[in-house]
Amino acid sequence: MKKTIKLSLLLIFVCATAFMNPLKAQMTTADHAALAKKYQDAYNKKDDKAMLAMYTKDAIRMTPDSAVANGTEAIGKEFAEEFKHSTATLEITPQNTMEKDGSSIGTGTFHVTGTNDKGEKIDVMGTYTNTMAKENGEWKIAKSVLGKMN
Repeated sequence: MKKTIKLSLLLIFVCATAFMNPLKAQMTTADHAALAKKYQDAYNKKDDKAMLAMYTKDAIRMTPDSAVANGTEAIGKEFAEEFKHSTATLEITPQNTMEKDGSSIGTGTFHVTGTNDKGEKIDVMGTYTNTMAKENGEWKIAKSVLGKMN
């Protein structure tokens, strides 16, 4: 009888703990690399709709010049402007994937080359730190902070 009570109490404790601390989705290195590749491919195709699908609705994007776009509508406008008459191509190199405060964070570098809408040469290298969230079973960017290296 005592064993049954102890087992019951243990089971109740385990179940209660599981419901109070639900498991958070963790991004793997492979998930990070796949999202970076998908993003790079969409950018190089100038497919702003595919890129926006990789952001959460209330995403924040900060560019190296500290401009901030809040939400997919504002981010979409940035990409539409950036892609006008541009021949720029993007290369992304994912570096680290980590969990911090219940969030999945991916970091890496990017390199954009080509010409802008004015025909001026582009050759920009930088870093990124993306905070990702899982929506409908798919990893999306909730916050993106870009830093310029050159």
